[in-house]
Amino acid sequence: MNKHTRGLAAAVAAGALLAVPVTGQAAKPSKPGKRGSSAASCTKPHNVGFRVTGTLVSVTADDPTTPASEATVTLTVRSANRHARHSGEIADQNAARRGVQVRGASFTVPAGDAFVLRLRGYEGTDTPSVGDRVKVHGRIALTKRRCAPAGTSIADRLGAVDVRRVTISDRDPDA
Repeated sequence: MNKHTRGLAAAVAAGALLAVPVTGQAAKPSKPGKRGSSAASCTKPHNVGFRVTGTLVSVTADDPTTPASEATVTLTVRSANRHARHSGEIADQNAARRGVQVRGASFTVPAGDAFVLRLRGYEGTDTPSVGDRVKVHGRIALTKRRCAPAGTSIADRLGAVDVRRVTISDRDPDA
């Protein structure tokens, strides 16, 4: 084979290789219940994360002799994720600034919300004290924007908070 024929054959083979993947990229029809069907995806809200961190103000332990949870934790908020800021659970601390400013607000995990209380760094008889670090983890139901009526705010699309875990970390030196 001469050099011109080899070059032409290589160009044709390269073109064929480039053309084959393009034919497989055609749009596929949507199946019911998948992304294409908005009615099926709006049947229930999906849960999103809820996270608040701060410093401990007070903690009340749960009474193990009763079936209901009486445990409460109150903290001064240092930070919160987007869903926590927009949920309406934490008051805006500076209405003059754009967005929701939560730093310095007070947040209480209500009694009756069954959550796991984790204590980190406590040794012996050491107990949580004011100023210890607190992390609150939970879930919150969010209705999708396309599933809510027009003009609905994000605070109205968020449901009630379900706190699942509260972690208190020891920050003071042990005696």
